[in-house]
Amino acid sequence: MITRFRAAVALGAAALLLTGCSQGSGSGALSVAWGKERAKATGTAGAPKCPVKYDIVAAGRAAGYGGQAGTSPDGPAATAEFDSPQDSPDTPIRRFDGSLLDCVYRINSQELHAYTVGVGKGMAVGLLAVRVASDAKMSTAEMGAWLDKAATAKRGQPVATPGSTVVSVRLPVDGQGDVALSVSLGEKAKADPQLEHLAKELADQART
Repeated sequence: MITRFRAAVALGAAALLLTGCSQGSGSGALSVAWGKERAKATGTAGAPKCPVKYDIVAAGRAAGYGGQAGTSPDGPAATAEFDSPQDSPDTPIRRFDGSLLDCVYRINSQELHAYTVGVGKGMAVGLLAVRVASDAKMSTAEMGAWLDKAATAKRGQPVATPGSTVVSVRLPVDGQGDVALSVSLGEKAKADPQLEHLAKELADQART
């Protein structure tokens, strides 16, 4: 397991080192700087509301879940990871000038994590490599193929893992850097063909 995670970290670093930072159209699009500010405001202790304007109920209905999507009743609605002076300079967050917002919802009885990631250097999806590898139970070869596809997909195009338990979407970005949304049902989830549709709906909602 440790070997697989180390391989995933290496693959994630490779994806992050891809060139081609893109610009979006602005007009409410998320920026790397906004993500950092909101992550610090959210803090590691968490906040009662997701700082990204996701409407999980509307997205769930559009994706075919009916009224079975909503907020999670347990714990904070959002937590964050961000660059801290107390952290080692070798952490991925610091090395790639990034931040991560984890907003927790529920789909039926399952917990759904919506990870909004921004990086000033490289590609945002690589910052979640270890987490995605764990949740989707992918082999090193599967992880490498998925990262290549997810990191280079058109913005707004969802890319599901082989087991359809994690889906990532590159988001429009205001300014330099890269921003992505990854939705995950966690390690114990079963394949869910509707998750790709849900990720697309949430990505279309993502605004400051």
